[in-house]
This record gives sequence, C-alpha cells and structure tokens, in this order.
Amino acid sequence: MTNNTLIKKRQLACIMFTDIVGFTSLMSKDEGLALKTLDENRVIHRAILKKYDGEWIKELGDGILATFSTATDAVSASSEIHIATKSNPNLNLRIGLHLSEIICENGDVFGDGVNIAARIEPTAPTGGTHISQAVQSNLYNKKGIETKFIGEFNLKNVKNDMKIYQVLVTDEFESIVNIKKEDFNTNNTETHKKSIAVMPFLNMTNDKDQEYFCEGIAEEILIILSNVKDLKIIGRSSSFQFKNSKLSQKEISAILNVNHILDGSVRRSGNRLRINAHLSNVQEDRQIWAERYDRELTDIFEIQDDIASKIAKELKVSLLDNSKKVNPVNMEAYEMLLKGRFYEEQFIQGFDKALTCYTRAIELEPDYAEAYAALANIHFLYTMYLIHPPRDGFRRAQHYADKALSINNEIAEAHFLIGQINFWYHWDFNTAKTQYIKATQASVPFYFSGVAIDPWYYAFVKGDFESAVNATLTIMETNPLSFFYQFLLSCYYTWGRQPKKAREVLNNLLIAIPRHSDAQRLLAYNSLLENDSARAVTEARKAVELAHGLGWSQITLSIALAQNKQTEEAYDLLNSLQSNLEQVNISPLGIGLIYAYLNDFDNAFLYLNKAIKYKDIWMVSLKYGPEFDPLRKDPRFDTLLEQIGYPDYTQKDY
Repeated sequence: MTNNTLIKKRQLACIMFTDIVGFTSLMSKDEGLALKTLDENRVIHRAILKKYDGEWIKELGDGILATFSTATDAVSASSEIHIATKSNPNLNLRIGLHLSEIICENGDVFGDGVNIAARIEPTAPTGGTHISQAVQSNLYNKKGIETKFIGEFNLKNVKNDMKIYQVLVTDEFESIVNIKKEDFNTNNTETHKKSIAVMPFLNMTNDKDQEYFCEGIAEEILIILSNVKDLKIIGRSSSFQFKNSKLSQKEISAILNVNHILDGSVRRSGNRLRINAHLSNVQEDRQIWAERYDRELTDIFEIQDDIASKIAKELKVSLLDNSKKVNPVNMEAYEMLLKGRFYEEQFIQGFDKALTCYTRAIELEPDYAEAYAALANIHFLYTMYLIHPPRDGFRRAQHYADKALSINNEIAEAHFLIGQINFWYHWDFNTAKTQYIKATQASVPFYFSGVAIDPWYYAFVKGDFESAVNATLTIMETNPLSFFYQFLLSCYYTWGRQPKKAREVLNNLLIAIPRHSDAQRLLAYNSLLENDSARAVTEARKAVELAHGLGWSQITLSIALAQNKQTEEAYDLLNSLQSNLEQVNISPLGIGLIYAYLNDFDNAFLYLNKAIKYKDIWMVSLKYGPEFDPLRKDPRFDTLLEQIGYPDYTQKDY
C-alpha cells in the first residue's frame, strides 16, 4: 500500500450517517444473513447516492458516512433509502443529517458538523430520519416530504442543545420515486463478484505430519490476496473451519458470503511437489481456472505467486508489488516458519511448539526477517495472555521485531507489532498509530483485516467505543466465524457502557462455546454495570469454575462480592490472591481494583501505582474504563493519568 497525496479543503455539505438497527444481534445469530444484509445495504446506498449526486465517504461497521451538496438532495436520498429497504425485514435503518462546513482531506471528512450528524442519527426511530434545524431550514422543492419538530436534544460532545426534526415521507413521494426491487440486484454487483474464500489445501500425502505444509501454502496465498484493495477475502479462522467439511461449496459460500472459492491439494514426495489448485465461481456453478504444478520444493514461492496472479487476473484486481520480499534460501527454515504458524493457530497449547519452530528457523537462516517477526509475535502473545510478565515479554517481542526490520524494513507484521508494543507497554500512542499505518503501507504483507488502526486504540486512547465497535464489525465482515472477534465486540460494548448489547453477544458466544470463561466473566462485569451485584456474583462464580481460578476470574468475583456487601468473602479471596502474586502472574492492577470496591482507596492507589511500574497491559484502560469510576474524584487519579500520558483529543475521528 502506498501513501496518498494529502488534499485539504473546506466546503459546505449536508452530512449523512446511516446505521442498521439490530445488526450486531443479527451478526451474532446468523453471520451469513448479516453479511448478505450488509451487501444489500451497500448496493442500495451506492445507487441512491449516485442518483442524488451524493459522495460515499466510507463505511463504519454497519454504518455509512456520505455527503451531499444540498440539504434537499440529502433528505430525498434518505427518504428513498428507507423506501428501498422496506422489503428486507433485517434492513432497518436510522439516518441522521446535518448541514455544516466540513474539512475534506485525503478522501475523508472532518469537523464538528460530522460529529453532530453522527450524534443525531441514534435519536431517529427505526426506519426514520432525523435532521437538524440547519437542514430543515434549507429544504426546497421537497415534494412529498414533510418535517415535524421533535424537540431539543442535548447531544454528546455538542456544546448547545440541538433542535431536531423528523422527516415524514408521504405516499406521494413513494409514487414519484416508484422504486422496484430489481433496481438493486445484489447478485450482479462488482463488490459481490470480487469476493473469495481460500480453503485449506488437502493433504494427499500419506503423512499427517504434512498438514502444516498444506495449510501453510493456502495461508500464504490468502495473505497475498488479503492486501488487494478491491478484493474481499475471508480470514483464515473462518475459511479454515471448513477443512474436511461435508458441506457443498455453495453452502460454504452462502455462510461466508463470497462468490468464489479457491481449493486445492498437495502431494509431496521428498522435495518433489504436486499441487493442484482450482478457482470456482460458486454462484454460476462453474470452475473458471485450474492448474497442476509438478515442481521442486524450491519452486514453492513461484507457485504461490503464480496462483495469486491467476486469481487476480480472473477477478480483475491488481496484486501489490512484493518485489522487496526476500524468500529464504534454506527451505527447512521456511518449513519451520509454516509449522510454527500451524502450532500458533492452536492457541496457548501450541505456543511452545511454535516458539521452538521459529527459533529453529532463524538458526537455519540467521537473516530470515519474517521468522524474526514471527518470534516477536509469539512473545507478544505470551505476554498478552499473561504467561510472561510485561517487561520481560514485551522486551523480547521488541527485540525480535527490531531485528526483523533491521534486515528488511518492509515487514508489515514487525511494524504492526511495534505499534502494539508501543500501545500496550510503552504507552506511546502516537508512535503506535504511526506504526499501525506503516504496517498497511509495507510491501511484505501479513494478513490484513481491513482495519489499519487497532480498535483498542479508539477505545482506550480516545474513549471512542463507537469507532472500536465499527472497526470490529468491519473485521468480522471478512472473518464472520471468528469467536475471537465476537468476544472483542462484546468487550467494546462492555467498556462502552452498553451492557444490553454486550450481553446479547456474550450469550450467543456462550451457546457456541459453553466453557468460554472470559465470556462468562464479562457477563458478570456487565451485571456490575447494571448495578445487579447479586447476579454478578453468580456469574463470576461460574467464571471462576470454568477458568479453574486463573486469569481475572477471581478478581472479578472479589469485586462482585464487595459490591454485594459480602466483604468477608471478598477479603478472603483478596488475601489468597496477594499470597500468590508471583506464582500465577497476578497483576497489582487487579488487587488495586478489589481494594477500590472495598472502599480502601489508600491501598487501591498503592497497588495501581505498582501496576504502572509493573507495566500492566490493562492500565491503558485507566482513562475510560468503567471499572475505575469509584476512584475518579480522588485527586490521586489525575496523577495516575499523567503517568500514562494520554494525548489530548478534542475531535472525534470518522
């Protein structure tokens, strides 16, 4: 990916925000249907925006930001969008409009007016549009459209109350526009055509130990394709779930909402390979490309590039220039990298084997930049999952990421990891953001989720949980079956103080994975936000049972007990945790929070200061996390904030 030339200008515009009501619930219940709904929403918006000379700015999860040159065009477009979506019971929209001066820069828009339009949208009823007085006062020739004053609203981050009007669409307007369903044919859109899922290649060798190699080849092709701008490609954790599946390609494509499937097989005999690859257009039920490669192992990189190139040609998209990618000379080192990734996908139980493989890869090829990046990532994961303490784990991760970039500064994964280390460990948020963006511009790619900035950045640096949710929904569009991202979505709803939405996601997640201890623990946390401490205790006890007392489960239970006035048991748990701080890597942050809910603020701040010195990863939530609410009025809290060093953001990014 390359840098764009910055162009900045000011102009008057009518800003539109649209949002699908109930999309999160639909996504957690039926991913395939949710993604089809999203596709239909795009098609309708693009067609109607074009009709009224609107400009599509960007998608925000299930929402869309657009601008119009006149208020009348914006109101007419919003009214027509509502009419066009009426036939789909899952496509219920809320729309907000505001007329204001905006700043246009590099294809995006900024300014107070953008924030106001975003805040107006949630006030609208399902299937309705709310507009500001500025829009209402500038409506002309609005045949078939009426407005009704709703009242004055105190909108978040807006200084003065806003007069809000509702747009009323009459039968006359519906008869004028005369919308037909065939005007919006989602099956024939270019967006839908350019979508693909890469299946794990079948192992045709009579050796189960070659599974890593077959999956690795498919993943390498997936990584190349994931960085193509105009191609929707499904992430590994969703598409690889269909390994050895008895479902038909048509059924799989319906679940993943794609039009093409790449599958293949690998047969290996020593260093000789036979790789078969097939690209199918599932909707048209035809194979559009197939090839067999009989080559040596050393030709594997050429084979992968050729398959990706043939796919790009068939789907009429352009691959990124990867000329700066340096392939390893030692093929055993490459195989160790693939094997390490295979074990890493097995989560914590595979981390040690992955570490062994990556370490062996750099022993075999000391200048293998991608293997150093993989080593950095495994140490990052050890630390994030509390297996290694922050100082030790993050320093190792930093060392290997720096080493990777010293060999090849175009390794995207290394840039992203340095961004993560600066975010979670150094608390250098500006550097973190810079490195996230560099990762999207680097020419040696890793799997690109479609989101440049980690959603946690929006949540904890800016307190913008709405953007964190939207970014996660964007990721889930290409990784709809990922339980990891479903859990993250529930986290952003939780910290964003939307317990009902969080609980809905968590309950669906627990249906799929009944022993998901963190999901169970987060249910207890949401009960605390809802001031139901009795239910929180019950849910937290179950979390402790599922987690075997590890992680944050006992800390959450202690807090719930304190809130429920069961102080004696809360203190018993606290004392037990304090006596085992070193053995189970328990952070002082958790101890400090328990003291806070026991109203012992002196000890709370004592341990929170220890947590800062310990570099606890979750101290980054200090500014906006609801768990810190009891401490916010104490002057010592501001001192803690200063030590984290949050940047001062006065304007929301969209």
